[in-house]
Amino acid sequence: MGVSRIHRLLRLITLLQSDRPRTVDALVEELGVSRRTLFRDLNMLQAAGIPYYHEPGMGYRIARTFFLPPISLTVPETLGLMLLGKTAGARRGQPLFVPALSAIYKLIATVPEPIRTACGDLMQNVTFDPGIRGAGDAETAYFATLQQCVDEGRSCQMIYKSPVEPETLDCRLDPYALHFASRAWYVLGKTDRHSEVRLFKVARIQSLGPLARRFVRPKRFTVADKLGQAWQLIPEGTVHRVELEFTPKVATNVSEVLWHRSQKHTILPDGRCRMTFDVDGLGEIAWWVCGYADQVKIVRPAALRRRVRQMLTAALEHA
Repeated sequence: MGVSRIHRLLRLITLLQSDRPRTVDALVEELGVSRRTLFRDLNMLQAAGIPYYHEPGMGYRIARTFFLPPISLTVPETLGLMLLGKTAGARRGQPLFVPALSAIYKLIATVPEPIRTACGDLMQNVTFDPGIRGAGDAETAYFATLQQCVDEGRSCQMIYKSPVEPETLDCRLDPYALHFASRAWYVLGKTDRHSEVRLFKVARIQSLGPLARRFVRPKRFTVADKLGQAWQLIPEGTVHRVELEFTPKVATNVSEVLWHRSQKHTILPDGRCRMTFDVDGLGEIAWWVCGYADQVKIVRPAALRRRVRQMLTAALEHA
């Protein structure tokens, strides 16, 4: 369920719990949705066991006796929330992390003393480093709009600047899904300029606005199917079996990380690490291999070996 729909359902619950009943027209106006969407949301409340009812001639409301059940957190759950709070606090600049942090603090506040203080003391020596990431102001500016458009099946007008295209792209986008990878948010969707689903980095959007036009996302579309066996984000259409051997100096560090879902590795008797991947495309993995320089040997394919050799040779020319 999309975040915007969750917010709308919470708003709907608040309205139905108020002092007076709400008519369908009043709810449609206050929520800014269609009658069809409103009744779909009411059905969702009914499925969740929230006892709303209709007063003839008055409108809808939730039974006055209904209250959300109290939350009783265990010590491990409290510690887990505090850890999430640290991660959210370190990522305040990313979309939704500020409201997430607020929600976490509210939940933690329900934990009775002295458990809350004891858990807080335990977390004093736990830190979190979110890693290096770009400024990403556009992520915060446009994330909510994209989330709403994805949830409601609404098109949007987008101006996008690609780092490899000389001109900006001004297009209508049907956003299918949002995806976080490589420390950035991406939106996947189809534009009126392309015949296939494309991937756009949210931070590169220069302008975005929702349109009245609606679209229907293909039922079989999934992010996993679109990305396929790509090393990270860009499949190239051909899957390669990649086999690498890392020196003992980096073998342990390399083997401790799951770099790709197809990854398999073996630690050899002399301390080297042999690692294999089935990767769609060599462009992205070539950059990764270059980062290990003289600590890795490319066993196969030869095409990857040639590409990395060219990249390192060019780097030496610029050194």
